[in-house]
This record gives sequence, structure tokens and C-alpha cells, in this order.
Amino acid sequence: MIIVTPELAELCGIHAGDGYLRLRERNRGEVQISGHIEEKDYYDKHVIPLVNNLFELNIKGKFFRNNLYGFVCYQKILRNVLISLGFPLGNKSSVVKVPKEIINSEDEEILCRFLRGLFDTDGNLSFRKSYAGINSFNKKYNHYPKITITTISKDLAEDIIKILHKLDFLFNYHSRDSKKEKEKRKYIISISGIDGLERWMRLVGMKNSVKLSRYFIWKKFGFCPTNLTLKQREEFLNGKLYSYNMGL
Repeated sequence: MIIVTPELAELCGIHAGDGYLRLRERNRGEVQISGHIEEKDYYDKHVIPLVNNLFELNIKGKFFRNNLYGFVCYQKILRNVLISLGFPLGNKSSVVKVPKEIINSEDEEILCRFLRGLFDTDGNLSFRKSYAGINSFNKKYNHYPKITITTISKDLAEDIIKILHKLDFLFNYHSRDSKKEKEKRKYIISISGIDGLERWMRLVGMKNSVKLSRYFIWKKFGFCPTNLTLKQREEFLNGKLYSYNMGL
């Protein structure tokens, strides 16, 4: 029986979002977890140390094709733990779910750490304008926060909903069919508003600097510009980017 710690729960969330399990002949295989190259800092400073500390490994980060960065682990210990927790082999996008050891847990930290891992790899933090009322700032700047997790796995979506209910989060849930024939239905869970975001930061948090930098800009300036790279957001935070008309 595997005892799920908060650290393992977070790794499960990370794998649910960005991971891939392969099993080859003679019980050989690997675990690959990778994200966009812009997330290199997140992998080097958080994901890879998390895996190394959990399993006493010495995994190194590497670049993959298609602007991806992450790691490959050929050690059985990581692969066997993920398989034992119910993660499927091969393409898991439409069938992945939360391990029962996590979703049935009454430990709030375990639930939150799974959500953090999933959000950091497969979630999004965005800010939009609002046109109600007479506040010109709200109409001009992207200030209203929204946390979103999108999946094509109905089971995963329903499991996330159960966790959010346990944690007393207010959220919206809907599904959307793609106009493209080969694309599968998407299940979208969102937490909107300042209270929702701040409660998420207190309970769940973020470790991925691509997402966390948006939060820091919003906290500092009251809004977050869209379509900036991580480097531009970091420059913005450090007062080095002046091309954006803040109007303040």
C-alpha cells in the first residue's frame, strides 16, 4: 500500500497535467514530464527537485522537441508508484483521474497539493476587463481574475469538482464541444473574482513562475497585461519595461 504524502500528491497533480507513462518489453519503460520551454525555471527549481527528493534520484532536466522542457526517468520506482496509483499507460488525456488515495483523503493539504500540481502544469490564471459601471480603470485594464482548469477527461473534471467541494471553493463548471470534428469535448472548471483567487493562493498556491508572475503583477499594479512573455512580466515587475502604457 502506498502512503500518499503532500509531496507525492503534488507530483500526482503534476503528472496528471504534464506526464506520460510508457511501458516497453521486459518491464522497461519511462516516465516523461514536460511543459513549455518557458517553464524551465519551474522544472529546474521545483518539479525535478521534488521528484529527486521523493525517490532519492538524480534526474536532470533536458530539452525536447516542439519547445518542451522537462525530464525522463527510467527508474522503476517512479513508474511503479504512478501505475500503482492508477495512472494509465500511454495517452492518458481523456481517461486520467485523481488517484482514489487522494480524492478519498480527509487531509486538506493533500487535496490542495494535488490541485497545485495540476494547476501549475495544466491550469491558467487570466485577467479580463469589465464594462459594468463607470470605473474607467476596469474598462481599460485587465483586472478581474479567473483561475481555469480545462481537461478532456470527464472523470478528472468530476474528481476536481469533488475536491473543490471538500475545500468549500465557489466555482463554475461547464463543458464545450469543439467546432473541429476530431477534437474532444472539453470540461472547464473556473474560479472567478478576487476572493476566489486570494483564497486559492492561501490554500493551494502556485509554484510555476509563468503563472505566479501574473499574480504578482496584479497584486502590485491592480491589473495584468495580456500577451506578455515571462521575461517581459519579470521586467515589468522590476520596472524595466516601459512600453506598456499603464495610465497611472
